[in-house]
Amino acid sequence: MVFYLIGLGLGDGEDITLKGLNAVRRCVRIYLEAYTSILSYALDKSKLEQLYGKHIIVADRELVEQRSDELFADADTADVCL
Repeated sequence: MVFYLIGLGLGDGEDITLKGLNAVRRCVRIYLEAYTSILSYALDKSKLEQLYGKHIIVADRELVEQRSDELFADADTADVCL
């Protein structure tokens, strides 16, 4: 299985690449990085969930720095993305 790092582009959730969108659709867990990404402040998580058809987990600073093992927990058996 795969751990994907997917960029959302510069504008909004619709700027994701086609390859990125296809990867998101394959993933069982999707994290929205909200620690360094300026887009995370401008994006509405519920709109992204509606656009991608998947539940999104917000990855804050604590999750990224202190609990990063949770990000990779299922990546050995399923596709996960950040």
